[in-house]
Amino acid sequence: MKILLFLFLLILPCRAQDVLHRGTRPADFDRPQPPTGKPAELLEPLDVAYPDTAMRRGWEGVSVVAAWVDRRGAVTYAEVSGSSGFTPLDSIALEAVLQGYFKAAQRNGRPVGTRVSIPVEFRLRRDEDEYDAIKSSEQLQQEAQELRRAREMYEEEQRRIEEEIRQLKERLKRDTTDVQGSR
Repeated sequence: MKILLFLFLLILPCRAQDVLHRGTRPADFDRPQPPTGKPAELLEPLDVAYPDTAMRRGWEGVSVVAAWVDRRGAVTYAEVSGSSGFTPLDSIALEAVLQGYFKAAQRNGRPVGTRVSIPVEFRLRRDEDEYDAIKSSEQLQQEAQELRRAREMYEEEQRRIEEEIRQLKERLKRDTTDVQGSR
């Protein structure tokens, strides 16, 4: 029994590092995205089914799914870029985003493909009385940790976007200088 537990603990971290993804990864997926006049827009709320097993076990968290929305508004590729901490929840978030209905981003009035990041939150429904009830120190610490993780993921995404914008501005400035210099 100890050997099986040891093997399970050895294999588990390897599986947690695997990135969940579906579809064919576009060449531009990891490149800085040029600014769009109108970003891709989710037209309907995602259809996210909370698994019974996750509810019974009390699993909660936020999965962040990075997706490619093509010029028709279809999600052609998606991957979990931020895990909820539970692979089954991440898988459901990934599938929900893949089935989502989007309006394509627009640049210069024309639809274009672009990458979007979509947080999918898994929270168990609580009765008002239970929600307002006094919580244990452990519950409060867990909620605080989840909020910190969500804030860190948001801030990381914000830094990445700001860096992309900075790179695009530098490229635009360099290209403008090259064009003026060639006249």
